Amino acid sequence: MKTESLYIVWAHPRLDSLTASVVKEMHDQAIIQGINVTMFDLYRSDFDPVLAVEDEPDWSNPRKEYSPEVHQLYAELEANDTIMMVFPVWWFSFPAIMKGYLDRVWNHGLAYGAGSSLKGKKFRYVALVGSTQNIYVKYGWEKNITDYITGMMSYLEVEDIKIDFLYNTLGLEDDVSEKHYQQLFSQARGIVEELNNPSLTK
Repeated sequence: MKTESLYIVWAHPRLDSLTASVVKEMHDQAIIQGINVTMFDLYRSDFDPVLAVEDEPDWSNPRKEYSPEVHQLYAELEANDTIMMVFPVWWFSFPAIMKGYLDRVWNHGLAYGAGSSLKGKKFRYVALVGSTQNIYVKYGWEKNITDYITGMMSYLEVEDIKIDFLYNTLGLEDDVSEKHYQQLFSQARGIVEELNNPSLTK
């Protein structure tokens, strides 16, 4: 499936963060490729990640009416053929605000269960990892988050998924130079380039 519309959901409290810079690189690359881009900045949107009673799944009612915000945000997902989740890895998982987004918006009767409309879409995950790849793989953390995301997408019956890791974003284990960060930006742009050119996938 050719990507024509891209929906980027991302999370970081600072606009001057590496995560924000990576998102900008991906956005600009998508524009160059003629892809329509919509971005949802979880922090600047004042999104509330707390799942309240009105958004609690009702397993006996797949047609439950959730809060207007949930239905609006889910409609934004539906309107795009490719969804990209960009986030820093904190405590080996998503930031809490992104986990809250999944809890509230990817809800029963919408993202999964009767009536799900996500099955034919592309999903891409871009995880910014503070440590080096060697350490992350050595202790099983890459496998852990990969299995978690893969299992989650299987539950949604989504088949076209890919997870990319941008490593050593903090430069704590190895000294890094500006060249290292430029390589991360190049990797981020490459993720977008691959959307309509799978042969580029390493």
